[in-house]
Amino acid sequence: MDLACIENLDDIRVAQRDRSIFDDDRVLENLLNNEFKYMPKFNYFSRVQTEVQPYMRKIVTTWMMEVCEEQMIEDQVFPLAVNLMDRFLSVCNIKKQQLQLLGAACLLISSKLRTSNMLTIGLLRAYTDYSVSHELIEKWEVLVLSKLQWDINGVTPFDFIDQVIQRCPWGIDNDTLRRHSHTLVTICSTEPRLIETFPSLIAAACICSAVRGLKLPSSDRAIVDICTMLKTRPARMEVLAAIIDNKVIKLSSNSKDSESLSPQYLQTETPTEVENILF
Repeated sequence: MDLACIENLDDIRVAQRDRSIFDDDRVLENLLNNEFKYMPKFNYFSRVQTEVQPYMRKIVTTWMMEVCEEQMIEDQVFPLAVNLMDRFLSVCNIKKQQLQLLGAACLLISSKLRTSNMLTIGLLRAYTDYSVSHELIEKWEVLVLSKLQWDINGVTPFDFIDQVIQRCPWGIDNDTLRRHSHTLVTICSTEPRLIETFPSLIAAACICSAVRGLKLPSSDRAIVDICTMLKTRPARMEVLAAIIDNKVIKLSSNSKDSESLSPQYLQTETPTEVENILF
């Protein structure tokens, strides 16, 4: 008996556009009003953390990103996990040896909240090379929840992408634009410099950068629509979009012979405590 399951990606059905979500301005307005409460209020590297450094965050978030990619977890899980981690680090000082453990706990919480195919503790332990125990991840899951007062359904740049694209004629049914925008949001989530940047601004810059990169004929109109919809000044968006474009160029130049975008994050000054992160 042939038990092989041959999946035809062309036959995968996705949910149709929900008019109650994308035609109601209150949805986008609520996201814009609530994004302030779900982001770090300051640079925690200088005010809270005594051992954790920005490059360590970059390494661990890249590890988190690759876990999600290898397990084919939905795109929205990773940005929320990073959001949870940043908010936790802004209220609780930890040792640098605990950073990967925190990342695993945040992935566990985010996958429970944003996908039906949640990451298991056993799987996360395997990705840490079994450097942490099952009980320790459980304890840190509860610790993160308690420090964030169980308010974990945060607003991320991912939440704005479809709200913008599906509301504009130049974006509806453009899966390529949507996919590129999600990829840019993922890249931004690993960048320590952007932890204090509003999710709506990151989303605006990512969509604008994707529109230009794809050379859409309506690019000028799209940029006006995006900035107006997300109440973002074009000048601020342009500055961030330039950072994203340079980041993409650097990633592309560093991954000519590889499909992975992560090698540039490996640094010679990586401390021994985080060297065991699997890339």
